[in-house]
Amino acid sequence: MQYKPRFGNLVNNTAQRMECETLYWKDKTITLTNRNYDEVFGKELDDINKYDPVDEKDAYAREHMIEYAHKTIEQTRKVVKELCGKNKITSERYVMNKPKQLLHDIIGRIDYETGGKNGLFVELKTKPPSIIKKKGRDEYYFKTQPLGDDAIFDDYWKQVAFYWKCTGKKPFLVLVNDKEYLIYDDTHAALYDDHLDYQYDMMVRRIYNWEQMIIYCKGNLQKLANISEPPDLNHYYHYKYLTDKQRKTIKKLWGLDA
Repeated sequence: MQYKPRFGNLVNNTAQRMECETLYWKDKTITLTNRNYDEVFGKELDDINKYDPVDEKDAYAREHMIEYAHKTIEQTRKVVKELCGKNKITSERYVMNKPKQLLHDIIGRIDYETGGKNGLFVELKTKPPSIIKKKGRDEYYFKTQPLGDDAIFDDYWKQVAFYWKCTGKKPFLVLVNDKEYLIYDDTHAALYDDHLDYQYDMMVRRIYNWEQMIIYCKGNLQKLANISEPPDLNHYYHYKYLTDKQRKTIKKLWGLDA
């Protein structure tokens, strides 16, 4: 795993432990009592640093990301307070849905959630600064990712739609970087009920298709690859953080670069 997912974990885990009353982990409900920011942040950073950087670029990010992480956490805490107010907030609650046509449950975890009559949930997407290599030099620098519709992937809407189906609560999608945050609520067309229903149905259909293909191929990965579209390994996001072993396996299964 490279820098950006770990940055997101550092930011969101710290913010949750500072702002939420409870956190769900496996079969436990943990009451969060330690509000010492430095201790919480330090523990989350230690968890990241247990893993070696994957390359030179990742090493640079690890060394220089701290300032940006603090600023992004500050923005995250601001938006959580703005949306949740003085209500008790839970984090990482497991939710499950089982459409009748599927063989397996769909399971997810909600970033931030409040209860009661006006309960809501927040799906938060951290946008870490991008690492840019200086032209003609073996040096890097950080550049803040802009927030807006271009920073949203279709799967974000599907994720929000799933949580909406599971909870029936008011949905929010939030993007956050080191300078600001952007809130999408149910006044945005993508979070209208009919669009959420559509996104949920599309998600279920995709899962159903994969389940049926796996059954047809009897779990044989090579047969599955033969009847499915090859992944675009040059995609700007989806396959960006593959390990060399994963990339090699994909190329072998689909005969890429053969």
